[in-house]
Amino acid sequence: MTMTKSEFEWAWSALLAVYFIGFATGSILSAGIADRIGRKWTLFLGTCGSLLSAIIALFSIILKMSLMFGFSRLIMSLSAAISMNGLILLFQESSPNHMKGLISFNAEMAFVVTNLVGGLFGMQSVMGQNIVGLIAISIVPSAIACFLSVFLKESPKYLFLKKNDALRAGRALKFYQNIRDEEEKLNVLNDLKLEREEMQNQRNGSVFDILSNQPVRRGFLLGFATMQLTVSVWPVIFYSTDFLMDAGFSYELSESVSTGMLFLSTLSTVAGMFIVERFSRKWLLIGTAVVNIAAILGFSLSAILSHYSKTVSYGCIIFLILHGASYSVAMGPIAWFITSELVPINFRATAQSLVLGLNHTVALVIAFLTFPLYKTIGPVTLVLFFVIPGAVCILMLILYLPETKDKHINEIVEQLKDAKSRRKHPQGAEESYGMNKTG
Repeated sequence: MTMTKSEFEWAWSALLAVYFIGFATGSILSAGIADRIGRKWTLFLGTCGSLLSAIIALFSIILKMSLMFGFSRLIMSLSAAISMNGLILLFQESSPNHMKGLISFNAEMAFVVTNLVGGLFGMQSVMGQNIVGLIAISIVPSAIACFLSVFLKESPKYLFLKKNDALRAGRALKFYQNIRDEEEKLNVLNDLKLEREEMQNQRNGSVFDILSNQPVRRGFLLGFATMQLTVSVWPVIFYSTDFLMDAGFSYELSESVSTGMLFLSTLSTVAGMFIVERFSRKWLLIGTAVVNIAAILGFSLSAILSHYSKTVSYGCIIFLILHGASYSVAMGPIAWFITSELVPINFRATAQSLVLGLNHTVALVIAFLTFPLYKTIGPVTLVLFFVIPGAVCILMLILYLPETKDKHINEIVEQLKDAKSRRKHPQGAEESYGMNKTG
């Protein structure tokens, strides 16, 4: 086809935006899947879908069928949402309270490492000119993930609270937490019994129940606000090379900086794993979010002023790296699992999937519009799409987000209740502060 530059930019944005359609759909579907077949098999289903999508993508390139390639991206993103939701739930429900943040960081680690590997192999000097080989390589990790997920155990909390299977829950505790002492295992299961008794007085966790239950609704909205802070990562991943070229840098330097940013993001995630359990979850999230939003603003101003000063344009590189580092060290990883820390298990799968579904619906619109509008009206696009909404979300978190680090879910729910509710039920509030090892 013969296309103008503007037509190509819109078509390219549309092809990339297919990802968000699939991820939003998969997120909504994953709630019912996770509660019906379990967290482990949800993860397995998602990894198998990723393998299928890689195979379809390979044949679409060989056959030169662009619509088939778009379909492969749809299957890939839908599968990614299913596996990510299953993975986060499995992490949260299998980890002891004092290690939830650290363990859940592995989801973000998988994300940034995959981006780094894709960025490295996609460079023109590596395999960027060999699209068939580039796509074929992605089959390998998908096949390995699909194979290894079969050998995982189901979440102990899911087995005990949803399936009422204490025997298999005990085996899962031994598998994930290496609890071999029978007395210690019984203590954990007894704590889960108390949580199950509290669950019996709650609803099943539909969308209506989430919206009608005040503390759960607040947890859901805070989780959504946190995830909205991460939306800027998608245009940066997709278009950072183009943004730097617009600031006057060569393609080779722009590509190298974009790939280097992914490498530093990986190192930042490793650093985040060491600090996530040492500092307040709330203020670690807010602090890195402030730096992240400031980096977008700094990039925008540097890009605008780059037309007047070549020296100022190097600020784009500095702020781009700062954006990636602040995202990966805490803000991004915490955003992916904070919703599951804010809501009880009855609502967890539905709330988690709904937050991710809504987040990627917003990301679909923004990612689709960012590139063409950036080419039309310039870097001010980033201020309108990310800086202003991000500042609003940060204010919400400062005012309403409770501390979740080392907290039992019942204690977090009590913090989400308003002062009037706590005054009405002071005794019940104190009694619900029980602790167990799996949170």
